[in-house]
Amino acid sequence: MSHHTRGRKAEPKPIADAVRKAPQPPKDWPAAAKREWRRIMPILVERGVLSPADMHAVERFCEAAADIASAREAIAQHGAYIADRHGELKRNPAYATLREATAESRRWSAEIGLTPASRSRVTAEPEVADDDDSPLAV
Repeated sequence: MSHHTRGRKAEPKPIADAVRKAPQPPKDWPAAAKREWRRIMPILVERGVLSPADMHAVERFCEAAADIASAREAIAQHGAYIADRHGELKRNPAYATLREATAESRRWSAEIGLTPASRSRVTAEPEVADDDDSPLAV
């Protein structure tokens, strides 16, 4: 592998088996995961870049979003610091969950084209050659 391409993702190509209709989220999911699914799936389906094989990535992204919501709720409910068994104040362990879920969300959002940088790479539009030499060009 060339040092020029190390760490770069392959450019997405139009896919023939693109998901054409947003499926329903899994029934056993928490409400926050379902909300995120319903928020992003219409966007991803409209772009035409998801195949049925990509649903795993979308599911992981939505689950990370639910974990973020759960961690934030725990922090709001119990506070930023909680007393341990010795009565000493410690940072709420939900911050670790929040940090991990945020990192997972960031990774999966880049994979499915939900970040500004990845969105610029993700397109289902076929590339059109700009043929300035064509006598029919307008």
